[in-house]
Amino acid sequence: MRRKIGLLFVLSLVFFTTGVFGAEVLLFPEEEGVIISEVNSGDIIYQQKQDEKFYPASTTKLMTALVAIENGTLAETVTVGEEIEDIDDDSSVAGLEVYEVISLEDLLYGLLLPSGNDAANTISVNIGRKIAGNSTLDASAATEIFIEAMNKKAKDLDMKSTHFVNPHGLHSSEHYSTPGDMLKLAEAALNNDVIRKITRAKSYKLQTDKVKHEWTNSNLMLYPNYDVLPEDVRTLNDLAGVNPVFNGYATSGKTGYTEEAGKCLIFEGEGEGKNIIGIIMNADKIGIFEEANKTLNTLIKEYDFIKWTGEDDFFSDVDIENYHVFDGKTLGVKTNGSVVSLAPKDSKASYITRIKWDDNLVRETDTGTQLQADISEGETLGEVEVYNGEVLLESNPVYAVNKMNVRGFLDYPILYWYVTIVVLILTIAILRIIYVDFMRKNRIKYKKIKIKKKN
Repeated sequence: MRRKIGLLFVLSLVFFTTGVFGAEVLLFPEEEGVIISEVNSGDIIYQQKQDEKFYPASTTKLMTALVAIENGTLAETVTVGEEIEDIDDDSSVAGLEVYEVISLEDLLYGLLLPSGNDAANTISVNIGRKIAGNSTLDASAATEIFIEAMNKKAKDLDMKSTHFVNPHGLHSSEHYSTPGDMLKLAEAALNNDVIRKITRAKSYKLQTDKVKHEWTNSNLMLYPNYDVLPEDVRTLNDLAGVNPVFNGYATSGKTGYTEEAGKCLIFEGEGEGKNIIGIIMNADKIGIFEEANKTLNTLIKEYDFIKWTGEDDFFSDVDIENYHVFDGKTLGVKTNGSVVSLAPKDSKASYITRIKWDDNLVRETDTGTQLQADISEGETLGEVEVYNGEVLLESNPVYAVNKMNVRGFLDYPILYWYVTIVVLILTIAILRIIYVDFMRKNRIKYKKIKIKKKN
């Protein structure tokens, strides 16, 4: 499949230059870790410190939710234990009470909407016990088992620079990740039906056996007006009136904050066929939503797709100079998946593609494209590379649509039949002249022989 090699029309070309493309200026402070992707094309649009270590804070909870869903059942109920008291006093909470009975699905809402650390602890203890197959396991031991499952899932997602030590994201020097790794987590989590449904909800109400809960989503881009938020949320964050960071394209995401991590945000937006996922780490509390808001507006309004492949991932037909006469002169080339780029609408012309051939099979020469060996159908021929000017953006393997053999000696008489016919005529004429001359020189006479009929 697709192998990413470079940044897509990044830093100096798009986001920092309005005069060239007409796109909005999009600046990320240098201390932030950022990576922005477009899901449908697979393009990495922007990245900054994408491989550097940052603290993920409560964006950790997307991993907690994934592990819980994979190891639990949404309808199962759990009893909240004293683990909810094992959090910092200033933690964000869902307001759970000890001995409250609640379903796993409801706990996930409490985990992801108000970012409840109490919900995270309850999930880790109960799912940890389930993974261990021991319902009476000590809460601390159960949590350790759950955290092991979190780190295993991170490894499965190829999050190579990530390590978790708790299910909620409260600060620890051993609890870290990178923007690039968190993008892998976000893509997996937001592709999960349950997590996608929960993170897209603006609010959620329920009544358990002990408490009536009302949770609102901590993603401020989802609300046109702050007045719909609970009073305690508005007061805590000094919010009122029309929301300047509301974005109609925003669909879901997850927030996080600790003093050490700064403000973190995983956000998603959709519009005009585009699906944007962004990771911002170590940002300002309110400024982070302004950055995400501007990112979504710019990419969805001012960018468009360039599709390089057609039906059945066909890329192009290539004329081969030394083709075998019975194979035809055209070599079809395809990819293993659609190749698409996201580009500023007014600079599409600067995007081009080139095929980088495997020189053992195909070569470009001064006279044309030539085979170096016989080609089988489906054989890998090299890579198609996408460029913005001279900047390599990405590459994808290309494969032969049809078989084709190198031209042999016997191909030439057939290919140049008109020459062959002339040569044959001339040869016959010369041989006839030689024969007649030979016969004359030897004075050979022809006699008619009469055959008499018998009576």
